[in-house]
Amino acid sequence: MAVRFPALLPLILAALQPAAVPTEPPPPCPWEMNKVKDIVEVNCTGQDLGAVPVSLPEDTGILLLNANRLLSVSTAAFQTLPEDTGILLLNANRLLFISTATFQTLPALQGLPALTRLALAHNKLQALAPAAFRAVLQLQDLDLRGNALRTLPEDVFMGLRALKDLDLSDNALEELPRGLLQDLVTLETLWLSGNRLRALPSGFFPEGHLFAYVFLTENPWHCDCDLVYLRSWILRNEGSVYEPERGLGKTKVEVAPEKVLCQSPSEHLQKPIIRFKPNCGHVGDAEEEEEYEFHYEESTLIYPLLASLSPVYPPSSEEPTTAPHTP
Repeated sequence: MAVRFPALLPLILAALQPAAVPTEPPPPCPWEMNKVKDIVEVNCTGQDLGAVPVSLPEDTGILLLNANRLLSVSTAAFQTLPEDTGILLLNANRLLFISTATFQTLPALQGLPALTRLALAHNKLQALAPAAFRAVLQLQDLDLRGNALRTLPEDVFMGLRALKDLDLSDNALEELPRGLLQDLVTLETLWLSGNRLRALPSGFFPEGHLFAYVFLTENPWHCDCDLVYLRSWILRNEGSVYEPERGLGKTKVEVAPEKVLCQSPSEHLQKPIIRFKPNCGHVGDAEEEEEYEFHYEESTLIYPLLASLSPVYPPSSEEPTTAPHTP
């Protein structure tokens, strides 16, 4: 009598098959060696990601996350990267670059004490908390351009004594507190262009502080007695007031104190602030001033477009840092 074991046959056949060699899942984003920096660059741009990928190459040095659906991110998402890489590594400096990722609140920055460059451009940040960057006091470059900030706490940048470049351009800032820059003792470049500023409070620029580059254009400056402080500051710091002209392939930066224009009232429309003559009841205000003549040697600096990774600023007057922003 034959004995049948139909239920065991599939198991026996499976046991006779050669064992499959486990394979690692392919990385979710393409990567290549960055020829300039000689490190692995993982490009997750436009991958419709809602979270940081987990299967990143172990030696990732640059991680691009722009144009995704990242509503929030924790530094725990980067714990699989090497210790000496941090989140993103540029030479010996760390850079966290999360532009156009639609953040509405500032990501948690705990655990990144060595972070020196932080780019959060073109997100949807509407507000920042007091001392928002106290966990990253080594920051040298901070890029907040192209968000929806309307105002800032006076101590939002508290403790950032190493900061050299601050970009607040292309937000919706309507006013700024007097002590906003009080802790930024090494600040060289300040971008305020493209906001809704009508005036700056008296004493806004720290007394005696020398800036290499200040960008003030593309604001609706209201030329009345509240603008006397800014007018006087520009007249004393003509060589630090610049206008960016962004274009395809190159960015020109020109010394341009006369490009900071009144937008109201109507009698001063499009008049350079430095040519606006206030009569505010102070001694000497009503006296006829000699016509201000602005003389400077035409100088135009041309910069090639840099990689999309780096926030772009003008070079420092003392040492090379960064160059003006490309769009």
